[in-house]
Order: sequence, then C-alpha cells, then structure tokens
Amino acid sequence: MKVLRKTKMINSIKQYISSTLGTTYIQSPPFNLDSVFNDSIPSTPIIFVLSPGADPYAYLYALAVEKGMKDKIKTISLGQG
Repeated sequence: MKVLRKTKMINSIKQYISSTLGTTYIQSPPFNLDSVFNDSIPSTPIIFVLSPGADPYAYLYALAVEKGMKDKIKTISLGQG
C-alpha cells in the first residue's frame, strides 16, 4: 500500500514552503535575457539548457537586433536526445 503518493507529496511540500517561507522560494524568477547579456563577457558564451519544446531563439534574435548585432549571432543546435 502506498502511503505517500508522489503527486500529492509535491503539492503538499510546495504548499508548506509557501505558507512557511513565502512564495519566493517556489516560484521561478522571470527570465530576463537582457540582464543575462549584461552579466556575460566576450570570453564566456551564453548557453541555454532547454526542456523539450522550449525555443529561446525569438528572444535571442530580438536582443541581437536591439543591440545591433544581428549579423554576429551564431547558433548551434545539438538536436534532440
């Protein structure tokens, strides 16, 4: 007999953390590509580790256009799997 169900346990833990510590600890901060760009340096590339279905290319291209680097953008897709 299962005493602790995985689906119920995750929700219960989130609810406990939210009520005890606040929602800051269970919510992801909004992604700000401009801030990431400002924190990077030429010798350190920005690397995206993505979940299935995520595609940041539109945001990356818009940032390149905004910064005047549209012709300098290079992307490498490693494919799926």
